[in-house]
Amino acid sequence: MRKVIAMVFVAAILMSLAAIPVFAQGVQNVELHGYMQNRFYANPDYSARFVTERVSLSAVGTLGDATGYIEMYLHPWLTDRTDLPAILAPGHTVSADQFRAYLESAYVDLPFAMGRIRLGKGRQLNFGLTPSYPNRKTSQYGILAETFTQDRITGAQYDYKCAAFDFGASLYSDLQVETRSIGDFSGAINGAGTISTVKHFVDKDDPGNPSGALAISARLGLTRPNFQIHASGMTGGLQQADADYIASQYGILAGVNTDKTHNKYGLDGSYTCGPYILQAEAYQGNFSFVKVTGYSVLAGYQPKDKQRFYIRWAAIDNNQAPATAQQTWDTQQLTIGFVQPIRKGVWLEIDFENNMETPPSGIGTKHNNLLFAEFFTGF
Repeated sequence: MRKVIAMVFVAAILMSLAAIPVFAQGVQNVELHGYMQNRFYANPDYSARFVTERVSLSAVGTLGDATGYIEMYLHPWLTDRTDLPAILAPGHTVSADQFRAYLESAYVDLPFAMGRIRLGKGRQLNFGLTPSYPNRKTSQYGILAETFTQDRITGAQYDYKCAAFDFGASLYSDLQVETRSIGDFSGAINGAGTISTVKHFVDKDDPGNPSGALAISARLGLTRPNFQIHASGMTGGLQQADADYIASQYGILAGVNTDKTHNKYGLDGSYTCGPYILQAEAYQGNFSFVKVTGYSVLAGYQPKDKQRFYIRWAAIDNNQAPATAQQTWDTQQLTIGFVQPIRKGVWLEIDFENNMETPPSGIGTKHNNLLFAEFFTGF
């Protein structure tokens, strides 16, 4: 059924695009932008350090009534001197160079069927609360966004607005189920060999290991000047390697688990009153036989061009008895953030993460709290 829907969607896109007038010749109003994140990190089990976390370079241009956008990320602390151990499954390796220079976005956005359509790679617009800077508030994404909404997708995304109501649907190459590490930071190496971070399952864009499945997502809701609320859902499919990897973390041999289910759904909303904001998200996803449930609540004080304060609590529950592997542990995270504007496009942000996990009996918790200060410079 999903393949039939996908074929109908693609056919509709092609027929509608054929009816769009030819764009004005040449690209107009090209703008170049960029930003850099310079950070100071401190973690209980690592030496403190300064790191250039990320450099972003982007270009945006108008083509008639369409917009083209390209953004590249550079992670200077990554190296391609060796292959890194695979975080997806045994038998897979990835070179750090794949992520040192990383294509973050590359899409064209144009009118389509009384709405807009975005073709190419970019943020997922039609599942959950898109975790861009204006939405996530803190520089770190947090465990809920990492699990469900953080990574970009490649495909076609349609969005339509009618008064206060809005609707969107995306057809794209499904993401992989891999891991991210809570309490980790750029270039951190612990020579003592003690693992002081905690991995958790996430949906991840892995350019060196594209998924063989298509996914469909949709988002429907109401947006007003001071509040919004949306419901969304997604369905796709896992590779067998993903299913094997998930099963291996629970001690199940490769090939035994044939459950390739990959779907998720949830609610998100936000409310503002003057300088105050409240956001809430709740998602549930089936990653093979693991049912991952996540929640997040954020409260903030954000007067214009003044000091801003945020506090966010999030939790991830795998709904399974925890095993030795960290990916099976339930986790919670309390983030406190402070932002001090310095001048237009420049600010200091200080975030503290109190990370908590629930390992099985006999395994101690990790010293994976994290404090960092970031100088963000946009130009």
